[in-house]
Amino acid sequence: MDEKINISILMDPSCEEPEVIIKTSKETHLTEKLVYALEQCIKEEYPQLSVFDEDRIFLVNQWDVIRVYTENRRVRVCTVTGTYETKLTLKELEDLLKRDCFIRISRFEIVNLKKITSFDLSISGTIRVKFDDGTETWVARRYVRDISERLSLRKGGGHHE
Repeated sequence: MDEKINISILMDPSCEEPEVIIKTSKETHLTEKLVYALEQCIKEEYPQLSVFDEDRIFLVNQWDVIRVYTENRRVRVCTVTGTYETKLTLKELEDLLKRDCFIRISRFEIVNLKKITSFDLSISGTIRVKFDDGTETWVARRYVRDISERLSLRKGGGHHE
């Protein structure tokens, strides 16, 4: 029996991120293949990162990364599940991480724009970054202008795009 797929795209200006819904009367081999194909597409677009914690090595998804920074000459990867170390340099990570989601805010730190709740511009000459998990960091003065231009930040508006 041939299974047919009806595909439609619904444009919704209030929808900030794409949402995929597979509507079916029951799970079939085709629905399993569709889910697998979507997962593979995302994995290709966002390669996983190899990180470690003591004796264990993990693969983490880029979309789970909150920020990447150096501390005591080690590169740390802060995710929604914890903070790990990586053997990669910040430069290697900057090249690997998706450019539309990640931005360098200092010589020692790269942040995930999708995990930021706000940019606080109240202190003149710098920007405080607040993340979904409640943590905060600061944009180095040297990077303030570039980040302000990239994100179209202006005085009086403290939220990201």
